[in-house]
Formats: sequence, structure tokens, C-alpha cells
Amino acid sequence: MTLDVDIRLRQGAFTLQAAFRAPQGITVLFGPSGSGKSSILAALAGLKHVQGHVRLGARDLQGLAPHRRGIGLVFQDARLFPHLSVRANIAYAWVRAPRRAAPSPDEIARFFDIAAHLDRPVANLSGGEKSRVALARALAAAPDLLLLDEPFAALDGARRRAFIHVLLEMHRVYHLPMLVVTHAIEDAAALASHLVALRQGRVVAQGPLADVARDTDFRALLDPRDIGAAIRAHLLQSGHAAFEQALWLRADHVLLAAEAPRAISARNVLEGEITAIVREESGSHLVELATGAGSVLSRLTGAAVQELDLARGKRACALVKAHSV
Repeated sequence: MTLDVDIRLRQGAFTLQAAFRAPQGITVLFGPSGSGKSSILAALAGLKHVQGHVRLGARDLQGLAPHRRGIGLVFQDARLFPHLSVRANIAYAWVRAPRRAAPSPDEIARFFDIAAHLDRPVANLSGGEKSRVALARALAAAPDLLLLDEPFAALDGARRRAFIHVLLEMHRVYHLPMLVVTHAIEDAAALASHLVALRQGRVVAQGPLADVARDTDFRALLDPRDIGAAIRAHLLQSGHAAFEQALWLRADHVLLAAEAPRAISARNVLEGEITAIVREESGSHLVELATGAGSVLSRLTGAAVQELDLARGKRACALVKAHSV
């Protein structure tokens, strides 16, 4: 079920003019604060009036009331009903679902591992538990599309990875398309089967993340320290499980060797051909290496490029420590 969006919105000095298509899967809206990501979610959910069109499959959603769009929305702060128990929060959505396509509340609670908390007030839950209840309530409403606005913002590293795992498993089991807002490139890589990059209310790049990552307009959105490449998770040894879509390899964490190394501690040795060497404003050089795992970037000093005699067309090896991913 493809989401087709072409919308325009003016709010004071800010103008949103965004057009993109999100295929079946998990699409990530990526960009800095103020780029229009949350405004797009609000427009899709029917919470903001916009010009243009929003189509979900064969359905035209423009002009429909929010409750008739078949769209679920999970906010950054969960927004649970604080006076209700976990069970009552889930039941509130389930009994109002337009059809009984949703699994039962008990099945939902087991899936999100919150069955033991069903009778607890949500005010007594941890941040991670509240996030799971918010997802459970959204699933209980049987939406055709789930929107998530910065769902990881309140979670630390371990709980963040666990929540990403839950989202990926939720999509796999229930085949629920998702549109996820984030400004963290690691989260985008872990989730995205498709990525839409935004800057100042405009779409600057869209497509599979591995392709978008090579786009100069996309790279311009990143802090220089975050520039890198997306590599399929199962192709690397890392500190993360291979359930994630991809892992983000920062250029600063990739070493290059002009010949195959021996007796080294790095768990990942990716051999390939140098396809580009780009000098940055800082004087450093980004060296792009086409490997069997995909395109990899390494940031080197000019002296290193010269001493290793690196050039387009030459062979080299990228070295990546497992714990640097």
C-alpha cells in the first residue's frame, strides 16, 4: 500500500512543500529540527489543513476527518491516558477500531511483553514501558498506516535498541506500514527500507538509504562527524544484532590499508576498489571504496592519501572494529 504525498503548508515564515512516495515497508523522514518532519505527520493524520493530496493506496485521504483516515499516530511523549490502566488504554483503542482486524488486547499485550503490567496505572511505568503501551494502543486501533514522531527521544542506548527491535518485529509480524520521524542517522539506518530527507520544508533526496547516503544534498544535512555509509547489518560483525536493516559506518571509524592486512584485531576487513577521493573544506579527504558489502567511506588526512598512494581505480581494504559500529 503506497503512500503518495504532495502537500503545501504555510505557517508564518515557514513554508512546507513536500512531495514523496513511501512504498510498503518502513519509511523514515530524516532531517534537522525545523525541516518540517512533524508538520508532515500532522498533515497526514489530518491534524493540519494543507493543500495538495494525500493518497494511501487507492484511498484519497485529503478532506477526511482524522478518525476516518485509518492512520495511527504515536507521539514522542506517548500521550497515554494517565488516569487509566494499561489494559484500559489498549481497550480504549480496540473497542473503537473500525473493524476487528486488530489482534485481541491480550495478544497485543503478550507481543509487547506488557501482559504483567495490564492492571498497573500507566503513571507508574518506566519510559520504555510507556513507549510499548503507546505502540500497543496504536496497533489495537487496526490502522492502515502508523506514524511515529521521534519515538526514541526519551530512551537511552539499550532501551533505544530494544524499541527499534520491537518496531521491526511489529512490522514483520503484522505487516503494518510505518512512517518514522528521526534526526539520528543510526536510527534511520536501523529502520529504513526507504528514506525521505528534508531540509527547510523541502524533500532533497528519497529512496533506499544506501542510495540516498551517497547523495550530496543528503550529506549536507549531516554533521561532518556523522558522514558515512549504510551497510546491511548481517554483513558486518558488530555489537548489534543483525535484525536491524543496516548499520551506519562513520567515515571517521573506518581505516584504510593499501594492501591486505595480516594479524590485526579489526573484525571487519572489506576489500574493494577506490571509486572517489573528495577533498573536504577542512583539508581532510573522503575516500569512497566499493566493496562486496556496499560503498564505504573513510576520512583520511592528505598526508595519509599521499603516503598510501591512493587513487581512483586502485584496490584497498577498509578496516572496521566491531565495537566502533
